[in-house]
Amino acid sequence: MTEYHHHYYLHEDKSITPCSLAEWSEQRQEMSRKRTKHVNDEMVDGKRVSTVWIGMNHSFKNGKPHILKTMVFSEKGDDIYCRRYSTWNEAVEGHKKAVQWVKDGSKDGIY
Repeated sequence: MTEYHHHYYLHEDKSITPCSLAEWSEQRQEMSRKRTKHVNDEMVDGKRVSTVWIGMNHSFKNGKPHILKTMVFSEKGDDIYCRRYSTWNEAVEGHKKAVQWVKDGSKDGIY
């Protein structure tokens, strides 16, 4: 079993390493200022598809860290889709799948 870490740091080459809460917080603040936390963020058929670096592990101690997230928001702003990822590349591909899900009609919310 891998050691569980709660916070992760995203490097320029998109690799990740565990970090302290202070390092994570500093990076998140810098990303907010520079607007660099998004993998992608776009409007598709009236819905917002947003994939972001979270850096906080949402796997809840089950396997690989889930530190990036795609969400789709309805025209009213309700979240109707959510997927989490362990790597930047997974998030890029996941974003594409979410966009396709919207284009295909986004029939059912997916969590």
